[in-house]
Amino acid sequence: MRWSAIEVVSLLLLLFSCPIEAIYADEAYQVDFHHVLLGIPQAETTFLDRPSAASKASLLYTLSEKSVLGAINPKDGSVIWRQQLGNGSGLLKAPGGGNTIISAVNGTVQAWDATEGRLVWDWTGSGDIKALEVVRGGGTGQGVYIIAQAIGSKAVVRKLSEDSGVLVWEHEDASVDIPYGLSLSKEGVHYVALHSALLQGSKIRVTTLQPSSGVNLGSITLNADKDISDASSLISIGSIASHPLLAWSDRNPRNLRLNILGSNHIINEKLAGEKGKDIDKIQIRAASKADGTVDVLVHCQFQTSHWAEVYQLNIKSQALNKIYQLPSLEGSTAFSATVHSDTTYFIRTTKRDVTLFSSTSDQTLGQWPLQPKPHDRMIQHPNVTHAVSEVVSKGTSQYAVRTAILLSTGDWKLIYNGEESWFRPESLSGVVAAAWADIGGRENFAEELAVESHSNVVAAYLHRLTRHAKDARRFPSWVKALPDRIIDSLSGREPRSQGKPRDSLGFHKVIVAATGSGRLFALEAGDKGKIIWSVQASEIDPGQHWSVESIEADKDHALVRVSGGDSLRVSLKQGIIYDNHFGSPTQSPKTNIVLPDTSGAAVSIQVNTDGSIRMPQSSHLDPNTIVVTQDEKKVIRGWTLGDAKPQLAWTFVPRPNEKIITLATRPSNDPVASIGKALGDRNVLYKFLNPNLLVIGTVTTDTSLASFYILDSVSGLIVHTLTHPNVDANQPIASTLSENWFAYSVFSAFSDDAADSSDDSHASAQGHQLVISELFESSLPNDRGALGSTSNSSSLQPFAVAGDGPGNSPYVVTQTYIIPAAISFMTVSTTLQGITPRSLLCVVPSLNSVNAIPRAFIDPRRPVGRDAVAAEMEEGLFRHNAVLDFDPKWALNHMREVLGVQKVITSPSLLESTSLVFAFGSLDMFGTRIAPIGGFDILGKGFNKIQLIGTVAALAIGTGLLAPMARKRQTDTRWKGI
Repeated sequence: MRWSAIEVVSLLLLLFSCPIEAIYADEAYQVDFHHVLLGIPQAETTFLDRPSAASKASLLYTLSEKSVLGAINPKDGSVIWRQQLGNGSGLLKAPGGGNTIISAVNGTVQAWDATEGRLVWDWTGSGDIKALEVVRGGGTGQGVYIIAQAIGSKAVVRKLSEDSGVLVWEHEDASVDIPYGLSLSKEGVHYVALHSALLQGSKIRVTTLQPSSGVNLGSITLNADKDISDASSLISIGSIASHPLLAWSDRNPRNLRLNILGSNHIINEKLAGEKGKDIDKIQIRAASKADGTVDVLVHCQFQTSHWAEVYQLNIKSQALNKIYQLPSLEGSTAFSATVHSDTTYFIRTTKRDVTLFSSTSDQTLGQWPLQPKPHDRMIQHPNVTHAVSEVVSKGTSQYAVRTAILLSTGDWKLIYNGEESWFRPESLSGVVAAAWADIGGRENFAEELAVESHSNVVAAYLHRLTRHAKDARRFPSWVKALPDRIIDSLSGREPRSQGKPRDSLGFHKVIVAATGSGRLFALEAGDKGKIIWSVQASEIDPGQHWSVESIEADKDHALVRVSGGDSLRVSLKQGIIYDNHFGSPTQSPKTNIVLPDTSGAAVSIQVNTDGSIRMPQSSHLDPNTIVVTQDEKKVIRGWTLGDAKPQLAWTFVPRPNEKIITLATRPSNDPVASIGKALGDRNVLYKFLNPNLLVIGTVTTDTSLASFYILDSVSGLIVHTLTHPNVDANQPIASTLSENWFAYSVFSAFSDDAADSSDDSHASAQGHQLVISELFESSLPNDRGALGSTSNSSSLQPFAVAGDGPGNSPYVVTQTYIIPAAISFMTVSTTLQGITPRSLLCVVPSLNSVNAIPRAFIDPRRPVGRDAVAAEMEEGLFRHNAVLDFDPKWALNHMREVLGVQKVITSPSLLESTSLVFAFGSLDMFGTRIAPIGGFDILGKGFNKIQLIGTVAALAIGTGLLAPMARKRQTDTRWKGI
């Protein structure tokens, strides 16, 4: 039996072929990254506690300065659950042995399931919550106790049911004393307030209330008017196993005062420590034992050193006995206290080591040096701010110590017996500005070619020889790395060069960002958002905010502009700050901008708060340069620059009772691939392309009328106007502009008329609306508009034409869509050449999501009230639907919740199909890459390269084997035919 060629090839294909996976596989959680942040933890609201009485393991709970309540897994640092509670500082308590934790933010008290983060109950009253205490264990004292005080009102002590949050009783303080704190004991509820003395200072008034009814059992005034100047003079107050203590110091910080609440006896203690040094801060850590004694550690922090003293307080005799004193050490530290098997342990944590002591002896029970890991790459070595700990005894001399420490940088990490278990970069929360940077050097080749193209023949030839000589020196290393590159390509692993990812597709760009706390950092976008470096760029006082206007980055450094005219440069590779520039306080500068002059040199131009411009002397700028500014009164001005002083070209002044809400310009990288839109019948609608357009959104305070002006920034003329009645200005209003179209979202009345109608007679209801408009040169296909036949035109008078014909006003197509939720920010995706249709990227706060709406779904030319005809379907148009639901597939974050996202920036990759996206804001950071119409220029991870090579090799081998057989058969056939 002889096999035919067709049969042999078919057999080989069958052997080497198998079903191939889809090329465009879902890459969710593979190409994106998400920094799940809580914000910087607060010392008073961070603790380790068991989520239920049956649980053997503890969770790490915190209520951060961002008012985010969260539970952390101490093993790996992952967030088990978190809740955004509002704005401002808050309080947090965990009643021992229960399965709920209680939070108080502003005027709301809430109970949360400690394991799942589910809301159990909430209670809202008037005034802010000044103090919070929780008692569990049965009896009449069980409940939630709070102090609330509204502005201009008296303080009120309230008791809520611990199970349901129902108000049990309330007690109003008839005095005008300043409420300070709340504590509980067996005797009752102790309400502590500061009573102003006649001469100076304040006295401490302690009022005891009956836990079951709130009846006043009496008040005690502690004579401390010479010691207490304000609430900051008090050191601590707290319930320590039914023995509440109040501590303060007098004008000499070394004189410590202690009081057991409910008693009028004041315990005086003279602190020792280093003589001749001023104490910056005193902290107290205490824990009670079953024998009725309380172990107290007093931590004194100097400017450059610290020390601590350990005391034992006898509750019955109210005697304070000093047990021992820890030696003074250089630097700052954080102490924490914990009780295990009725033994009190104190843990001292510095940036060098963790040391364990007991309350009975200064003998060191354990000491573990700290070994920083590579992700701690920070320019300044941070100190320890505060810590919480757990200690488990594993024998007579073996201990397991777990300590969660907050660094002075704002980062959070957990140390287990000296080894770092996890690290959380909480200092990165609160990003105010960010920018993309490309440090891979991929543009070097294009720059080299540009140099050769702009040189004479001899210089270009010599330059090319030099470039080839440099390439020849790199050839051996390229050949040496070739096998690894082939293996990486076949195995699907990311190719690497010298240990770093080789960025051949433009995915490994760097993100430079600044936080409101004064930090600068860089992330590797292609490596799961890995932190490259982090540095404290500006020292910001507590309660202040670093107002960064913008960040501009190139391949070597980033320029950070700060309000007030300040600026600085930072190296992208090492994070080293240099070239600090401070604005002039006499000129009231707002910011600085840098423009190239006629020779290409950079010229710094100062923009003042009043909208004026100050140019340096002897600057030679292009006289056609236009700069648009906005002053404090929201007046927008256009300035022409040149050799002389700036000239005011135009001014946009809002109408009376009208304020500017949003201002949008075209992105700096907004390439246009085609000047027209090809129709299904092969005709062309020419786009109205003007790189100088602005979108200005305003709202009138008296009539709630929203107006959106399309303004030419060169001439100052208004190109088009859209208005909306009955707009809720308290809802987010966002806008964006790209190519020849713009979009915005408002919460306004629905109308039967078009979006540009200001008549509210047809308004029937209100809702969130997304409006998109597209600008064309003419409504007629193949028509360039009024200026189509002119040989030239003026940018200063874009609407002027010869004769009496119409001006060069665009033809605008507008469509409105009803959307299910508000959009707080919007921008567009960007690609290298602008060929790929753009997606509208929207931040949806109510969904904690970043959505990418395909351009086809919001095309204003979608047919209304009818199905699309064949020519329209060929363009990708389909029937218009007034309601635009957010498809879950549009959510770039997939199943994740991105909290606090406020802005989105994009950058093109080297693939035309793909755009890089980075979302940031007050809390989380999220990065990904998107392909609006699919990855048409890249193979997906599911593509089997080995199978393809095997199939091609099998075909080659089969062809080589069958070729002689085919030639012999042809020869035999010819001989038979003779």
